[in-house]
Amino acid sequence: MSKDNPETPTFVEMVLALLEDRFPWLGNENEAVSGADAIEELNHLHQDLIERRDQARP
Repeated sequence: MSKDNPETPTFVEMVLALLEDRFPWLGNENEAVSGADAIEELNHLHQDLIERRDQARP
């Protein structure tokens, strides 16, 4: 949390929250994960980022 406002998440906390949202198994060491599922999710994330970048361009 920042020193100015303890309720405001830091950039790192926001990134970690995004990763945990996209890859819930990151925070759970007991859950078995398929490598194929991880690659598929990374591909979806990559495509989303490309689309956002293209939409942001003038």
